[in-house]
Amino acid sequence: MKALRATRQGSSPPTLSIEEVPIPKPGPNELLIKIRASAVQPADILNSKGGFPHTTFPRTLGKDFAGVVVEGPPSWKDQPVFGTSGHSFSFTIDGANAEYAVLPADAVAEKSKNLSFAQAASLGTPLTTASLTLERANVTQSDTIMVLGATGAVGSFVMQIAQAKGCKTISVGRHGTDVNSTVDPTLQTARTLTNGKGPDVVVDTVGDFALTKAAFETLAFNGRMAFITAPRGGASTELGVDILSLYRRQVNLVGCNSAGLEQGVLGSMLRELGPLLEEGKLRAPEEGSLGLVGLDRAVEAYEGRVKKGVIVFGG
Repeated sequence: MKALRATRQGSSPPTLSIEEVPIPKPGPNELLIKIRASAVQPADILNSKGGFPHTTFPRTLGKDFAGVVVEGPPSWKDQPVFGTSGHSFSFTIDGANAEYAVLPADAVAEKSKNLSFAQAASLGTPLTTASLTLERANVTQSDTIMVLGATGAVGSFVMQIAQAKGCKTISVGRHGTDVNSTVDPTLQTARTLTNGKGPDVVVDTVGDFALTKAAFETLAFNGRMAFITAPRGGASTELGVDILSLYRRQVNLVGCNSAGLEQGVLGSMLRELGPLLEEGKLRAPEEGSLGLVGLDRAVEAYEGRVKKGVIVFGG
């Protein structure tokens, strides 16, 4: 089969190429999946540059996928499925940027009939990260959730899952609250929208410390602030926090990293969210927005020449 392989010599940056490799063999309670589409997520690009110390090379990349089960337990045979990686798949074992991949049976979820393979392949990382973030922030139906970067891949799903739970949500862009196109760098609009109380939960998907600090100041008593990102490009990742304010308001700070979970846990998350996808309460990106390419152009997607790249496999 053909696969996108990352190879590395010593401490040099990895190089990418399309190679012919053997089709992997599934073991007990594993599935051989014919990949129909595989996403190129930001974490994949970072991995291709050697950004994860635990990755071993050579390696087939690709965290997120959708395809059809061709070998495995009879109950899974011929099922359209999708899923994502934990800390091993595409890091220390081969991933999904290939014509076939092997996954544990508990790591996949049935693909919703209203989604194309390309749409399903784009969901794994952002959907599980959004779900984990709300879980770790102990979100309840009565909470008001403010999302920094609410139109991004993860932020949009945080908004949608929170709304499906019955929560009130406040959408915030990089430069302020997205309410009647108002730019509000101090986020005081958030207090107005909550009658002066402030949001119960802030989810930071941006990593802009000025915006993060402003959001922290708006949090309600017993508020929770969840982070899925931090500044990149050599910027400091140290966040100065007013401890006096934190303990007096009983604020909790929560870090969220779906890559730290086992694939089976992430697969369970996707299976639980499946009904919301089927009902249309969670909306996948339109296929036309995904930057579809064939495997022969996969390197272009990793080099940023294809926006939001999803690798599509024929057959």
